[in-house]
Amino acid sequence: MPDSKKLMDEIYRVLRLGGVCFFAAGNRFVLIEAHYHLPLLSVIPKWMAHKYIKIFKKSDYYYETHLTYWGLKKLVNQFEINDYTIQIIKNPIKFYASEMVTENSLSHFIYLNILKIAYWICPTYIWVLKKRLYD
Repeated sequence: MPDSKKLMDEIYRVLRLGGVCFFAAGNRFVLIEAHYHLPLLSVIPKWMAHKYIKIFKKSDYYYETHLTYWGLKKLVNQFEINDYTIQIIKNPIKFYASEMVTENSLSHFIYLNILKIAYWICPTYIWVLKKRLYD
């Protein structure tokens, strides 16, 4: 998103009081970047990322600006956040997310325990944002 702050301000503006918005965002701290599937792409400086994706012939320019967990929280701080991330990982079948993690598998157990300790490294956050009833 070229200007995520502008987007969130517009979403906030058009929502009614108590209105909700589905919000899913990737974390900057991921080993493999989701769009171009290159290691550490979202972590390196932007000027280096442009060269990196050109070398691998993925694109001419790296447009994405991923935020950290704390950056995302700051981005949506005008909303009430209902975080579904852990619930979805705990119950992938209920939330139709079993292609991401197999319930009751070793990886399921590992993911849940790592996120209890270091939630800030979660690769993707799933939140429902609510415009507060007071403005």
